[in-house]
Amino acid sequence: MYEVGDVVRFHSPIAGKEKFHLCLGCTENETIFAFLFLNSGTGYKGDCVLDDGQIVGLPTSPTGKSVVSFSLVVRMREDKLAMFGATKVGAIDAHLAGELAAFAKSTRSLTRQEQAFVVAALESLFA
Repeated sequence: MYEVGDVVRFHSPIAGKEKFHLCLGCTENETIFAFLFLNSGTGYKGDCVLDDGQIVGLPTSPTGKSVVSFSLVVRMREDKLAMFGATKVGAIDAHLAGELAAFAKSTRSLTRQEQAFVVAALESLFA
């Protein structure tokens, strides 16, 4: 269905609107996928700020920046993804995965378990 590194758009019940997400693959439960929020504004602990265009599939941001939020790992079952209209719109490359993995190693906004999961997922794209 979705793979590590996919950029997926779906309605986020957390944000209450359609959002873009970076897929981290399945959790230990094979029917639950994990994602990081992709935003256009920053200001939160754990935000990795990138220039527009670095993440394929994202529209141009009003700020000129795209943000990968390492503040929360969003988990969603496969059936809920379908219900919320999930669609793959792009994917990150191995180079960007390396940059994000390095950032994830240094952030303190995730639990150790979440951090290990995120780093392992991103590193799988260039290992």
